[in-house]
Amino acid sequence: MPQMNQTKVYTLVIEHIKLLVQKGEITFGGKLPSERQLMATLGLSRNSIREALRSLENMGIIESRHGQGNFLVNHIDQSLGSIFSLLLFMKECSVKEVQQLRRSIEISAYLAAVKQVQDAQVQKLSDCLDALKNSSIENRANLDQQFHDTLIKLSANRLFILLNDTLSQLYACTIQEQQAHLPPEDWEKLFSYHTHIVSSLMRREEAAGVHAITAHYAFVEMLAS
Repeated sequence: MPQMNQTKVYTLVIEHIKLLVQKGEITFGGKLPSERQLMATLGLSRNSIREALRSLENMGIIESRHGQGNFLVNHIDQSLGSIFSLLLFMKECSVKEVQQLRRSIEISAYLAAVKQVQDAQVQKLSDCLDALKNSSIENRANLDQQFHDTLIKLSANRLFILLNDTLSQLYACTIQEQQAHLPPEDWEKLFSYHTHIVSSLMRREEAAGVHAITAHYAFVEMLAS
């Protein structure tokens, strides 16, 4: 089959799957229509359908289970986590680079949030700040992560949220170890950056919020060095 035709087949199949997801006929982790059903619906040959499904499987969009059929994946975040973990293990990237990526995502999420966030949503972030302020040393790392996760969710950008969830899992152990041995004066300074982020968001100030996030991550990098 010529490359152009194969591309068209792939596009037809993935657009059909997207339509079924949008209509609620397939959920993530759910079973796809059989090859026979796809042939009848799309008017394509069995070989064309199989080639398209093989391409989607190679991309990690679907998975084939022997004797059961093809399923839409439900573990994209786990797959991303495995990739990042492998890169770290093979020393193809560093914790610092993971941290820099997370900082970039958080800045982008803040800029998206500041344009659309509602007061009630900002209050949720403020509540996270209060919980963090009153936390014990044992709970501090988890509440710190909750603060940043909440901030990124305010962006309403699903890719930011997905990437952050993946990076947070990798980053959790580093944060827990770092904060468990943090001197009180360093903790006070670190907490102050969280306060500046919330106050900037309350005032819908872009530059001040970006500055606070950048300063926060610079301080964390300094502590880790």
